[in-house]
Amino acid sequence: MSFRYKNTRNRRMDDHRVDDWLMTYADLITLLLCFFAIILSVSIIKQEKLEQVRQNVMEQFAVSDAAKEATAPQAENNRQAIATLFRGERDVAVESGDRYTAIEMNSASFFASGSAELKQDGQRLLVTLLPTLQDKRFGDYHITVEGHTDDMPIKTAQFPSNWELSTARAAVVVRFFIDNGIPAVKLRAIGYAEVLPKIRNRDASGAPLPENQAQNRRVVIKLEKIEKD
Repeated sequence: MSFRYKNTRNRRMDDHRVDDWLMTYADLITLLLCFFAIILSVSIIKQEKLEQVRQNVMEQFAVSDAAKEATAPQAENNRQAIATLFRGERDVAVESGDRYTAIEMNSASFFASGSAELKQDGQRLLVTLLPTLQDKRFGDYHITVEGHTDDMPIKTAQFPSNWELSTARAAVVVRFFIDNGIPAVKLRAIGYAEVLPKIRNRDASGAPLPENQAQNRRVVIKLEKIEKD
């Protein structure tokens, strides 16, 4: 009798232990359901918020488009005004973009071959441009002077390469502007040597093209509108 009782009690205890995993499994399922419920609740975007975001994006694009439309006529007016200054000058070209106006001048008017000394004809062209640069229309513009050479190498004590020559030429033009009242903080001087030619310096066989090289030797004065915060 005692043996049967003990066996019955052991079976009940074993049955109870067998059911323990069901409790753990149920707890796990409950936790997973809670987890997915939370993930779902934070991932659903309210329609009102979505519409608000869409409106904000559309407004930003509208402001950007309006700014471009307002800037384009201004840039074209600047180009026309500067082009008028140099009407009849064969070696001067003026172009414009959304926020810049560029005056390209053949360096033959500015410098002798292998030199960074400003010639009188170059000074005359810069004097013609000075009143425009001092005009309030360009008060919020940076003035970048670029020096460009052809690909003919140079190696002198003063200019070991075209990098030094092109940079020195740009710096001379910048110095001229500073000496004539243009604030130094608005000015930049950059030398590009021969790395940004307008057209190819040589033909397919590597022979120099003198007329092309002459066009690549140039000074570019770029007026760029400063972005305001």
